[in-house]
Amino acid sequence: MLKKIKSWILPKEIDFFESLRQQSLMTTKIVDELADFYLTNPSKDSKKIFDLFDEEKIIRKSNLIELNSTFITPVDKEAISRAYVHLHWIVLSTKHLVVEINIYKIYKLKNYYRIFELLQEEMQALSAGFRLLDNKQFDKILEFVHQVINLDDLLIKEYAELLIRLFKEENMGKVLEHKEILSQMREISKQIHICSNQLEDIVFKMN
Repeated sequence: MLKKIKSWILPKEIDFFESLRQQSLMTTKIVDELADFYLTNPSKDSKKIFDLFDEEKIIRKSNLIELNSTFITPVDKEAISRAYVHLHWIVLSTKHLVVEINIYKIYKLKNYYRIFELLQEEMQALSAGFRLLDNKQFDKILEFVHQVINLDDLLIKEYAELLIRLFKEENMGKVLEHKEILSQMREISKQIHICSNQLEDIVFKMN
């Protein structure tokens, strides 16, 4: 009976760090599927990755509803909300890339394998950082944040080198289409970088 009374009086405790971990894992899964789809199994059927986009959207909406309904959070609600939002922006940028590729009908992107690898490595580092929030391993989290930033720098270098080779092509239509694809891949990396900054902000607020 006492337990029931407490449930009426005391606000529900929500593990927001677990929610962030789950959303970051879903985002990592999407980036991994993106790489697998275009590097190992390129085709016109992108239904699986669009299903993942829809699943992530549901997770994000549920997280925001929970955040809005509680007064007790481990760090200010705005910081958690920004992390949710920027994780979602990684997914949106990935979705925009798939939409562009479908319109251009360019499915074989093995020349860009290093970009895909770097995006995967960035997301793995970001998710590893979110996973450590609950244990308050702040120094280790910051190491993962710096890892994301370094990987983003490597991706920008790879992006520039690919552009140089692309600009030597004579088919201007091909050049413009591939330039847009590369720019959108760079945008995904940018969003991962920004999200790592939000993770860093949470660490600074807690430490």
